[in-house]
Amino acid sequence: MTAKQYTTTLNVLLNIIKRLYQGEKLSTQNIADNYEVSLRTAQRYIKYLQTAGFNLKKQNNFYTLETIVDENQEVLFESIESIIKNAGLENDIMPSLKKLKMMNKESVFYSKIDIEKVDVSIFTQIESAIRNKNKIKIQYKMDNSIVPLIVKPLKISNFEGYWYLNILEEEKYKTLHIKSIQSIEVLKQKFRVKENLLKNLDKAVNIWFDPTKEIIQVELFADEFATKYLERLPLSSTQHIIKNNDNTSTIYIEITDKMEILRKLLMWIPNLVVIEPKWLKEEVDKMIDKYIERFR
Repeated sequence: MTAKQYTTTLNVLLNIIKRLYQGEKLSTQNIADNYEVSLRTAQRYIKYLQTAGFNLKKQNNFYTLETIVDENQEVLFESIESIIKNAGLENDIMPSLKKLKMMNKESVFYSKIDIEKVDVSIFTQIESAIRNKNKIKIQYKMDNSIVPLIVKPLKISNFEGYWYLNILEEEKYKTLHIKSIQSIEVLKQKFRVKENLLKNLDKAVNIWFDPTKEIIQVELFADEFATKYLERLPLSSTQHIIKNNDNTSTIYIEITDKMEILRKLLMWIPNLVVIEPKWLKEEVDKMIDKYIERFR
């Protein structure tokens, strides 16, 4: 899951939808003033709703809700509801969502995404600091000790159900487990970060990704079985797949650390084989040999 799922943003969007359903006319300036966001962010909220399927009519700089374009809107509600339940945010968001649902049919959607539960107030403070480019002071639990840190918060990420905070500490990139943050204080001190660093964060597939490291190009061979499934669900956002005549394929991806891909490669044995770089292939071979030796 990505930053689009921040609790605060979702709450704001649901509140805007509620007001539109009640017949209100809203301008981006209204939204910016009401929710204390920039005009650009308010425009982004409108775009989110239009992309999701809400038919917003603009007249004299004010937006009104006309009709639902198609049944895709119900898909949106059902999907969000499933994710909210798994995230343990029912008390905060579900009441508003239920009021907005247009049909009383039993849901046909089931989503089993195990997501750890985190204090919503922590999300709110972090999201505010990220949006306003404020440094934060945290007490972070590391092993059996509490370590004080002053960091630059970049993004909130969710990998395999766990919530993480991507940060810079003294210009060194790190990933912190949010539930290990014991306390947080948003400081008045501002910070700057390079735009390309933030964009590179979108390439992350797990906590091992480091946008400050040099990119490593990986070439893989995928048999027919792996090709079929990796076309549907890519190994990463950087995946580029070239199919062969026999339905096998060559797959190219970008990584910054071997740990980004090792576990996935082991999961796909024997359907996926490393071609390049050679050192990565040797690493996989060693792990396979070690496994065989251990249980021989």
